[in-house]
Amino acid sequence: MLDAYLKNGELFLKSMDVEEVSEETIRRAYLWPVEAMSGLSVGSEEEARAIIRAFKFEVPRQDSKVKIYDTLTFQKSTKGTCSICGRTGKVVSNKAFIFPFERKIDSVVNERNRLTFCQEHAFTLYSAMANLFTVPTGEKTLKFFFAGPGRDLRRFLRAFKSFWRERFEVVVREKSGRKSYSLRVNLTLSKNHPNEAFFAVLHEFVKSLHNRGLLEEVSGRTIRAYLAQRLDKKGQKYEQRVVEGTTLERLIAFLDRVQGQGKEVQWGRRHVHPRDSAVFLFYENLEIPRSQRDRSKNTLEREEFIGKLLGGRFDFVLLNGIMMERAKRKLQLPLYYYTWAVSYLETFGGGNVDVETFKQINGLGYALGKAMKGTNLERYLWELFRARGFEEFVNKLVELQAKLETTLDIRPIYENEREWKVAKAILLNGMLNALYSKEGGE
Repeated sequence: MLDAYLKNGELFLKSMDVEEVSEETIRRAYLWPVEAMSGLSVGSEEEARAIIRAFKFEVPRQDSKVKIYDTLTFQKSTKGTCSICGRTGKVVSNKAFIFPFERKIDSVVNERNRLTFCQEHAFTLYSAMANLFTVPTGEKTLKFFFAGPGRDLRRFLRAFKSFWRERFEVVVREKSGRKSYSLRVNLTLSKNHPNEAFFAVLHEFVKSLHNRGLLEEVSGRTIRAYLAQRLDKKGQKYEQRVVEGTTLERLIAFLDRVQGQGKEVQWGRRHVHPRDSAVFLFYENLEIPRSQRDRSKNTLEREEFIGKLLGGRFDFVLLNGIMMERAKRKLQLPLYYYTWAVSYLETFGGGNVDVETFKQINGLGYALGKAMKGTNLERYLWELFRARGFEEFVNKLVELQAKLETTLDIRPIYENEREWKVAKAILLNGMLNALYSKEGGE
């Protein structure tokens, strides 16, 4: 992550025609990365520190003796070795405004083992915040950036930053002569956790690429996305993940497919546009109500499900647990389930099951659900759900067919015995849609 982040600093400095890092360069340019990250005109170090703090960096307060400018110009340096180039000489210990993702825990990590940088690499890393993106999600603020070959990365960042300027804003409020700053990101999908936040951003980005005719031009194949969520209030501990280029490219293709299936709808008081609806009506119906005060507790399973999507896996078992819980509470099931599942399997090439297997088992479940509707046999839905072994599951399935006096082809179940839990989840999801979805809905 350190090398990938450094590359962003190099790109920014090159775009600003900075060829050599010197004290004169730093004096002239040290506010530029803050301006690029925030979109604001920054007039002083005090303003810069307040803005950086709003982005949840660990930054010295105004009355602190530690200054950004002084740190970058080595006013307080020591002798040591640069953690990047290995050169011995004057170095500074890392600060969060230089490289924000160092996993620093004071009680565990000896200060002498901290990252240290020469002036060139300290300023280059500091400049990388110009290409760092932040989405507030409560205490677990998401920060992310992209990495890849120089030319591809520049093209990707041009498109992403153009989109980001339309969606992101630093709100400035002034009271008694003092300014305060807060972050706002305008997204269609709700976000309470970091994986959700990145998925919500990606949804908007794909819409932007589609509307501007750039989907084919801006490929994610060679681009990696680095995601980091802050785990504590001081920003000393981060959880990190990488979305590889092939996965990012497929996620973009998947979202474009799903967005293209939507129709204009009214969802309560909210008007949902066609490019949003097929994503929105599935995603927003993945909540399990637990708390009115803290909505993040209602979306723990959704965060886990989306996290697995970002890793290239469509978790039917987890999704079935969400759908069963919503059915039990008589809540709307996620719409466009079939569209999501088929689009994902076709884009990512399957996994535990392929597209044809999904269609066969889903069709079997839907047929059973239709036959069960209006009978007193809905308890079998829960008996199948509670089955703890393949044999028990198949026996209940055969018993249900006998009760319905129907014979359906269950060979796809036998053919997927090794993945019987996934097969069961797909079957049950099909049954749930037949039993509880509105007529004409998906």
